[in-house]
Amino acid sequence: MTELTSDSFDRPVRTRFAPSPTGFLHVGAFRTALFSWLVAKKFGGQFILRVEDTDQARVVPGSLESLIRSMQALGIMYDEGPDKSSVAALDVQKYGAVDPSILPDFDGEYGPYFQSQRLTRYSEVLEQLLEEGKAYYAFETQEELDAQRAVAMARKIPFLYNRRYRDFSLGESRDRIARGEPAVIRFKMPVSGPIRTVDALRGETIWDATTMDDFIIQKSDGFPPYHLAAIVDDHDMLISHVLRGEEWIPSFPKHVCLVQALGWEQPIWIHAPSVLGTDKKKLSKRHGAKPLIGPVPELKDGELTGDFLSGLINQEGYLPEALVNFLALIGWSPGDDREVMPLSELLSAFSVEAISTAPGIFDADKLLWMNGVYIRNLSREDFVQRALPFLQNAKLLPDNPNIEEVTYASVALELEQERVKRLDEVSALTDFFFPELPVYSEKSVANWLRKGGMTTAAYLSAVASSLSNIEPWNETVVEQAVRNTGIEFNREKGELTHPVRVAVTGRETGPGLFETIAAMGKKRTLTRLAHAVELARG
Repeated sequence: MTELTSDSFDRPVRTRFAPSPTGFLHVGAFRTALFSWLVAKKFGGQFILRVEDTDQARVVPGSLESLIRSMQALGIMYDEGPDKSSVAALDVQKYGAVDPSILPDFDGEYGPYFQSQRLTRYSEVLEQLLEEGKAYYAFETQEELDAQRAVAMARKIPFLYNRRYRDFSLGESRDRIARGEPAVIRFKMPVSGPIRTVDALRGETIWDATTMDDFIIQKSDGFPPYHLAAIVDDHDMLISHVLRGEEWIPSFPKHVCLVQALGWEQPIWIHAPSVLGTDKKKLSKRHGAKPLIGPVPELKDGELTGDFLSGLINQEGYLPEALVNFLALIGWSPGDDREVMPLSELLSAFSVEAISTAPGIFDADKLLWMNGVYIRNLSREDFVQRALPFLQNAKLLPDNPNIEEVTYASVALELEQERVKRLDEVSALTDFFFPELPVYSEKSVANWLRKGGMTTAAYLSAVASSLSNIEPWNETVVEQAVRNTGIEFNREKGELTHPVRVAVTGRETGPGLFETIAAMGKKRTLTRLAHAVELARG
């Protein structure tokens, strides 16, 4: 197979991501978008977002904004695509309001990038195909087509349209259209012989024309389906590489024939592998097929609901850079054992030839591991800034905290950074830091406070007395005071530290005890020790 380098084709590299605004797009769709973005950026080209909204009945309000915000969050923003003016021209009731601040001012010179705004152009191409005898009107009713399908099913053979109107007079067809008779337009596929397609990953395939039927290129509602609109758009927008999912392979010969019929140059076709769950089944919500931005949306009165600023990234706490790294490795490999690869490294290593033809696996455990690696590699300051909103969402911090509150929360967060795998975990890991008294685990209280009774109460009272007199208040001095008290009470190891930990945190595990006490401050620590003494006394 010829290597796809910048010298292996003689036109600028332009790739596209062309989703439909019919609901949220799960991570599998964004994996394919990422591959397209990497191809463009690898060769200094442009990445285009085109919205395929010809199926107007299925447009879901809110999904367009969710899509654009997700791309922004991942850092794979488009060079050309929907802008303020083109989005403003959309039906707000149908598409939902889109925050103009997330949109560029200029969409690019090959727009508009909404297929619903390109109907005049599609009509021009349809007219050309009709006049050249490469397409025709077909007048079957839905009932007639259903009857043809029923016959094929009864014979246990694939359904193929019978081409009844293929050689019908164009003039007579136009007369019927003028009288108001509904019709579709079908493309004339070859009726015999081989059809040759070439995929950059899979090589050449020869298809038997007798297994193909004349497919619809304009529906009865006047809108073209994907088969025509995408081909016209890719040509008009100078798309050099069409990178899409392998589910489009059965339609591949149709699209190649349509490009040939129009006399256009074929793009480089690349069909990326499917994304499956670890059970090798189609990706679904239980595997992690959820929106990057926003919880799994619900349809309420036909509208997509949900906070688009929360989700895999802002609701569950996956870092965008970790998600990009993870998605790139679903169906692609750098050719060695590297796994943690920042974006700059991905761009340097990426090649189309290394994309696999075998399905990629969405492994949620691997994503969680990788996210933890990225979190641990954050600077302390960056980690705190990303984690603070999760404390606010959990109401551990107010919406507008003062400097003292932020400083205290920052110290608590820093103690837990090594244990965090998702940012949404920080509230559960640090919640004991914030109230006057923590929520005490009944089991921990029974094991480490009440079990010792008055002896434990005396020990904790002595620890409190020792800590109340120390200066300065820091980890080293705190540790020395607690250990000296433990020695006085003839306590070692767990018997020395566990009662104190339960007394000040309410739990038996957490960050280092002495750095926790130092972070918590003298007043809060002494208040909790006094309460724990009462618990020990029963």
